[in-house]
Amino acid sequence: MMLKTLQKSKSPNGIAFFKIGSGHPIIFIHGLGLRAECWFHQIEELKKNHTVYVIDMPGHGKSDLLKDKKVSLKSFVKVLVEFIKIQKIDRPIIVGHSLGALITIELAGLYPKLPSAIIAVTPIYNRSSEATKAVKLRAKEIQENPNDNIIIHEPIKRWFGNSKSKIMIESADACRKFLKLNKKIFNLQGYTTAYGVFAHIKGNSLITVKKIQAPSLYITGEKDFNSTPEMSRKLSKINKSSYIVIKNARHLLPLTHAKQFNSHLNHFINSLKLDL
Repeated sequence: MMLKTLQKSKSPNGIAFFKIGSGHPIIFIHGLGLRAECWFHQIEELKKNHTVYVIDMPGHGKSDLLKDKKVSLKSFVKVLVEFIKIQKIDRPIIVGHSLGALITIELAGLYPKLPSAIIAVTPIYNRSSEATKAVKLRAKEIQENPNDNIIIHEPIKRWFGNSKSKIMIESADACRKFLKLNKKIFNLQGYTTAYGVFAHIKGNSLITVKKIQAPSLYITGEKDFNSTPEMSRKLSKINKSSYIVIKNARHLLPLTHAKQFNSHLNHFINSLKLDL
């Protein structure tokens, strides 16, 4: 894997990141409990024509914890905007997965002129009360009893099921390694904080989504029962953008369905009028 030889840098505002390639900038933001390394399929593909920034979300990987006393989705956005300004990244394409998708959407609504385009992968929108209740329960368990089952085994089961395919097993093994690292005190605090934010929102607000001006693409997996295809369809309808459902994919489709996912990314990016 290329990332074994690529060193992470650290921004003055505490964001750890990989930077590679040249061309119009793209920023990748991972989901809950993961880290920059989970985008390795996309880095290999997109570094050919783009300057690729892949960050560890605050409190994850080697990034610092958020400093806000009361952390919210806007706290994550604030740090990302600071990172973009510090690194002097001009109108990046921003790609976010899961909680990273919510951060991406929120940023695009609050700072409409900042991104040149956004790609939200498996976002939630208007999550049901029943689903919200289940996520809040998981957040409570992570905070009160952070054992291997709640931190590692349950997420792996939700994300990958019982598939015996080689790519699903390899992807599950990679994510299992990332999740195990969250047992360290520092990362556990960051993971717990982020999960608490994720659990107490039903998605980005309608007002925020309506403010997005950048070309947008929503991607989800056919078999993702938490970040459903219907959620992506509704989001795309609000700001008259595109949505794609990848057949047979679940939540970690950038890993498990990298070929299809990368193809859609390239097609969308190539359709943009950018100074590449």
